[in-house]
Formats: sequence, C-alpha cells, structure tokens
Amino acid sequence: MSSPRRLLQTISVAVAAVVVSTVVGVAQPASADVSSAAAPVTLASTPSGNGYWIAARDGGVFAFGDAPFHGSMGGKPLNAPVTAMAVTKTGRGYWLVATDGGIFSFGDAQFYGSMGGKPLNKPIVGMAATPSGAGYWLVASDGGIFAFGDAQFYGSMGGKPLNKPIVGMTATPNGAGYWLVASDGGIFAFGNAQFYGSMGGKALNAPVVGLSRSTAGYRMVASDGGVFSFGDAPFHGSMGGQSLAAPMVGIASHPGGGYWMLGLDGGVFSFGTARYFGRVVYKTSTSTGGSVPPSRAYALLLPRNTVTAAKLTAKHHDYPAVDITEPVGTPFYAVISGSVTNFNDAKCGYGVQLVGDDGGVYVYCHASQRSAANGARVAAGTQLGQSGGARGAAGAGSSTGPHLHLQLKYPAGQLRCPQQLLLATFNNTTPPALTALPTSGCTA
Repeated sequence: MSSPRRLLQTISVAVAAVVVSTVVGVAQPASADVSSAAAPVTLASTPSGNGYWIAARDGGVFAFGDAPFHGSMGGKPLNAPVTAMAVTKTGRGYWLVATDGGIFSFGDAQFYGSMGGKPLNKPIVGMAATPSGAGYWLVASDGGIFAFGDAQFYGSMGGKPLNKPIVGMTATPNGAGYWLVASDGGIFAFGNAQFYGSMGGKALNAPVVGLSRSTAGYRMVASDGGVFSFGDAPFHGSMGGQSLAAPMVGIASHPGGGYWMLGLDGGVFSFGTARYFGRVVYKTSTSTGGSVPPSRAYALLLPRNTVTAAKLTAKHHDYPAVDITEPVGTPFYAVISGSVTNFNDAKCGYGVQLVGDDGGVYVYCHASQRSAANGARVAAGTQLGQSGGARGAAGAGSSTGPHLHLQLKYPAGQLRCPQQLLLATFNNTTPPALTALPTSGCTA
C-alpha cells in the first residue's frame, strides 16, 4: 500500500472558444425523487463499450449490457456517500470512492490505499484509475490530488485559489497525466495532459458536473445536459436546451468515440457509438428506499444523433405504424429484449420481427442488412441490422425511398401506434403501457 501524496505545482492554462449545437426535443415530466440517498452519481463504461455500471450514493451498483456485477455497498452502512467509480483494465472489477475518501474494491480491483479516516480540507469528488489497473487517483473539490498504487503524482490545485470548486477528473490514455475540471468549466492539466480549451470565463447556462476523455481531448457535461467538446473529442449531441426530469450528474466515454450522460433520476442518454442498455429507476415506496433497475428496459430505435422527436412521432400513411426517414446503412436496434425472426416479403423487403418481453411484436421493414441471427435471443439495444429502402435496392420491398418502417402488434394481430413509445425512449421517460397505445389516429 502506498502513502497518499498531495503536493502543489504551478501551471498555466489558456482559454479557447468552442461552438456546440444541441438536439431539439420536447419537455419531460418530473419523475424520480432526486433527493433520495440512493440517487445515482456516476456511470462507467465496460472496456468493450457494450455495457456500463451505474453507482448510487448509497453504494448500490447496477450493471447493464455486458457489465458484470461484482458487488456493491448497497444496504451497508457508510460513513459518507459514494461519489465516484473507476473500472479495472479487464472490466472484471471496480472501485467506489466516498466523499470522505473511503475506497471500496470489488472483483479484481485491488485496494491500494484510501483517505478514509484521514483529515481532508474538502470532500472527494472524483476518481480515475491508471491504465494498468494497479492504482488510482482521487481528487477533492479544492483540487487536492491523492495518488495510490502505481498512480504518479503530477501536480494539483490544492492550496491554490479557484474560482469554482473542482467537480471531476480524468486521466490521459497512458496514465502519465490527468485533467481536472471545475464547475465553471475551467480545465487544469498536469503531467502529459495537454490543454485543449475550457469553458472557464465563459457564460454557462448551468454548472459543469463531469468530464470524460478521448484519445487527445476531453468533453464536459453541464447539469442542463449541455456538452462541450475539445481536442479530438467528437461532439455527437447533447440534452442542452431541453426540459429534463432531473439534472445531469456525469458523463462517460464510449471506446468508439460516443458517450453517455447520466441523470440524477437514473436516466441514461446515449450519443454517437454509445448505446442504451438500461437505466436505474426509483421505487421510493420500498422499505429500503433504494434504487432498483427496471424490469423492462426500452432502448432507442435508432442512433440518437440521427433522429428527432418529430421523426419518431410522424404519422403513417394508411395504418398504425411509423416511417422514419434515415440514410441507407443507419443502424437500428431492438427496442426491448426478445427473440428475433428474419423474413422476406414483397412489401416489407428484408424484415426483422422481434417478439418482445413486453408481449409486443415489433416488425422492422426495408432493411439493407440484418445482423441478428434467426431465432436469436437479444437484449434491448442490440443492433438488428441497417436501414435501407432505396427504390429497387435489395431488401427495399415496396419502399420508394430510404427509411425504416416499424409497426407494433399488441396483442398479436392488433396494430398499435408506436409513436408515443418511441418518444418515451427518446426523452428517457417512463414508457406507456402497450395497452395505452392507440389503435388509430396515427395516420395522415
């Protein structure tokens, strides 16, 4: 076990402008009790990017996609709430850190030391693991850095004046440096971490709450869902300008360049290559008052940056269904877990039928490619194929232009308008019961 090191280093930073666009959406109703002691605080990606963990303030850990569950502090006494999480190199373990600096290790995550029980000037607000998984850094809200295991100390803001408190940190890909971010968007770079720009000194609609990195850049998220990208970190969209059920609390990068944002109510918003695998939902009426994962998680039908609320709620031409204009080759996903049957016919072309665990039968038409095996059991968010529909192309069927067609049958044989269900997945609100979906009124 190594001893903590907290030193000071003088650095200079520059400020650069950044232009960010937003996704147009619709208002969401208020939902969860976001004051709960079990409120989600952080999200971390698996190494593959095909899953993630969500950790809550009470130490509860919820695993989605290919993220394995290795244990949690849920239901156990804590001296202070959990504030951050880091994942080992293998993805077979993780650490949780509490605001008092206490460390909790699970799976193949080794304990290398903590600040638990030691005096702190300010609470711990962030954590980052070394690339080897044999160490980690903690950061306090005053910018103090504590290094353990093979994590090297490269400097800190501890003891220096800050305009606003530090809210998070992330390490460079090789672990030879790290960035800190303050709630005003100020960035502080140490070691081999390069400064690519910041929001420090610029007007923000809401405070910054999290930071994630790319290969040679980083992006930050504000509590209103605004995203600010710097360096080579691509911008794939944000929730800025939309009405949210609860403020954002963090951001995590997908290995392929996308990202997820986490809301205080457990809502997860996926952008770019990042896919939705589920969310945490409160059941505040339970005796424990804890957070529980949903029994039926719905996923967005298409990549978030390719759709809008208007597209998903467009009227169909002559029967309950929806046609969503998309370029040929756009991935489409299972809206819920279920079983797949691939089929071909003259009208639908290359079709995919998904018998969902909610009892609904979802029919996708005009695919250019199909990627799920016939008869396969799939999770919500699994890619089923790529859209098509170009007139005369293979798999287009009767389509006269690129789009994805979706129809929903519930019970079997009864067509229902899927628009409100798709809108709920887009807004990350509670999906309506299938019985509540209309059987008419969604045609032009």
